[in-house]
Amino acid sequence: MLLHLGLAEVASGQTQAARAAWRQAIARDPNVQAAVFAESLLYPGFAPGRPPFVPSFAVPASIGRLSSPQQLAALERGSRDGGFRGKLLYGSALQRLGRPVSAESQFAAAARLAPNDAEAQVAAAVGVFSKAKPALAFSRLGPLAPRFPRSQSVRFHLGELLLWIGQLNKAGQELRLAYGEGKTTLLGRTSRQFLAELQAK
Repeated sequence: MLLHLGLAEVASGQTQAARAAWRQAIARDPNVQAAVFAESLLYPGFAPGRPPFVPSFAVPASIGRLSSPQQLAALERGSRDGGFRGKLLYGSALQRLGRPVSAESQFAAAARLAPNDAEAQVAAAVGVFSKAKPALAFSRLGPLAPRFPRSQSVRFHLGELLLWIGQLNKAGQELRLAYGEGKTTLLGRTSRQFLAELQAK
């Protein structure tokens, strides 16, 4: 409701009132899609939505064949008994559903379970990204590059977050490094897609 109230305020020329409504929407429940939309409206200089954590591994085929509600239920079960990878997959699904707070919780739990795994640490860093304080995510993600110098996930997500905040040249540098770590992997192919879009600009 607050999201739409803000849009109505914009239509009537009340920009400050609109921004206040959107901030209230985020404060009231940051774990819903409407709050993600409100954040995008408050920070139009950023890419829309939140940068997603992209696992380097796919959802198991046995889950991929299920209906969407069944997939979510299976991923939720996997988050309880599938180790840190199960939490990464479930957190990624929660992100896609517009539930960033729940996703952040899954990613943080994965990082605690696997303190020496690059992907788990990357996910925890990406999970804390917000447009109000993007530096928090970078302060956690940046140090992972020297710690895991050959991690495609680190380079890919650095590039992705840089894209989100509009630093396109630096994003391209990181994405090229990610692509060089594996051209045919999921992250390699996604890096190539991002790079193609950058070249088209």
